[in-house]
Amino acid sequence: MNAAHNWTMPVTGLGTFDGELSTSAPEAAAKNARTAKRVPVELDAGLRQRGAAAISVHIRDLSTHGFRVETHLGLAIGTPVWLRLPGLEASLAHVMWADGYLVGCAFDRPLHPAVLELIVRRSGGR
Repeated sequence: MNAAHNWTMPVTGLGTFDGELSTSAPEAAAKNARTAKRVPVELDAGLRQRGAAAISVHIRDLSTHGFRVETHLGLAIGTPVWLRLPGLEASLAHVMWADGYLVGCAFDRPLHPAVLELIVRRSGGR
């Protein structure tokens, strides 16, 4: 259950400070915090963890700053992964949230917008 609680704290000589505390899960906040607009895609790619072989995964959406992938791997928040998109070198990313078979990751170095556009066009993305 998510809840928000407002508070006010008087500070002598400075007035009052207002704030809000939330009990929502941190991964829910990360899942909803977008740095860039997502583009829906249907794209197969390679994903690997440190020291492991790459596996095939299905990319559900992509942005310059991250992606949502469908995978059977149980990836913990903060796990570094390397994503190999078709025709590109592998890009380092970190898991930001996980919900069943869906995982959201943020690239350490964002994709150039022209590269994103090319990938989306090649994949037949919307």
